[in-house]
Amino acid sequence: MKRIFKIVGFIFLVVLITLITLAVARRGTREAVYQPPVINNEPPSVSLSVPVDTVFCEDTLATKSGTLCAVKPSKTDARITDVGETTGKIKFRKTGFGYHAVGIPDDLANAKGIWVHFTGSYGKPYNQNDGTFANSVWLDEVMEAGYVVVQLAYDNQYSVNYDLCGVKTDGYNRDNCAGEVREIGQTGQGESPYRSTDAFNTIDYRLEKLLAYLENTQGIDLPGTINPTNVDWGTLHLSGHSQGANQAYYIAKNRLVAGACIIAGGFDTGDTVNPGKINIADWFLKEGNKTPLSAVRAILATTDDSYQLF
Repeated sequence: MKRIFKIVGFIFLVVLITLITLAVARRGTREAVYQPPVINNEPPSVSLSVPVDTVFCEDTLATKSGTLCAVKPSKTDARITDVGETTGKIKFRKTGFGYHAVGIPDDLANAKGIWVHFTGSYGKPYNQNDGTFANSVWLDEVMEAGYVVVQLAYDNQYSVNYDLCGVKTDGYNRDNCAGEVREIGQTGQGESPYRSTDAFNTIDYRLEKLLAYLENTQGIDLPGTINPTNVDWGTLHLSGHSQGANQAYYIAKNRLVAGACIIAGGFDTGDTVNPGKINIADWFLKEGNKTPLSAVRAILATTDDSYQLF
C-alpha cells in the first residue's frame, strides 16, 4: 500500500511540475511577442476641426487646411439652375454648372479674404453625379494661404475656343466672338447667337447670391466687409484653370481686383473680322487693364499643348 502511495505521489509531482513548466512557457511566449504601442507623431492628413456647422452642405471633404463644402446653387435662389443643358447632344448634358464648392479654412477667424476660382472647360466645381470635388489640391492650398475659397459653378458647359468661337465654328466669323460670350456669361449684358446666359445664371448674380446665402442664411462670418448685393471686386482674389483662367483674366482686365492667378491660360482664339498680326481674341488686344499687371501672375507648363499660344 505504501508503495502505491509513493507511485501516486510521484505521478502527482510530475504532473504538477509539467503544469508549472507549461504555464511559464505560455507566459514567456506572450512576453516574447508583446509589441509596445506605436506612437504616431505625424500631423493628421486631414483637418480635424471645422469652424462652422456644415450641415447645410450637400457634401463635404476634409483637407489639410480646412473643409470643402458643396452648395446647391438653387438653394441660394430658386431661379438659379443646378445643371446645364438637358436636351441636345448627350455630351453637353453632362458638362458644366454643377454645385458650388466653398473652401472654409480651419482658421476662419483670421482669414485674409475671399478667393474665387473658375474651373476649366466643362468643369463642375462639385459634380453631383459622382460626388467629387474638382481641384481639391489647389483649393486646399488657397485655404492654407489663409483664404475662404469659392469655386463657383457657372455657365461653363461649352468651350469658348472649341464649341463657340473656335476656327471650326460659325463663331469664328463673328467679330469679338470670345469677348461677347465671356461678357454675357459674366454679366448677362450684350448679345451673341452663341451664348444666352440669363440674368439669374451669370457669374455676378451667382456669386452675390452664394455669398449672401453663406453669410445671411447660414451665419458664416465671411472675411472683410462683404455686401453681397454689391460685391466689391477690388477685395477679391481670382484664379482659374484653362478656360477658367481666361475668365479670371477677362474680369481682371475689365475690373479692379485684388489679384489674379492664371493657370494654363492666357489665350482666346481670334476671329476673321479685321484680323490682326496675332490670332488672338479682340478683348486681349484692348488697351488698358483695370487691374495692374503687377497684380496678375501666371502658372504655365511648357509641356502644355497650348503653351505657345499663351
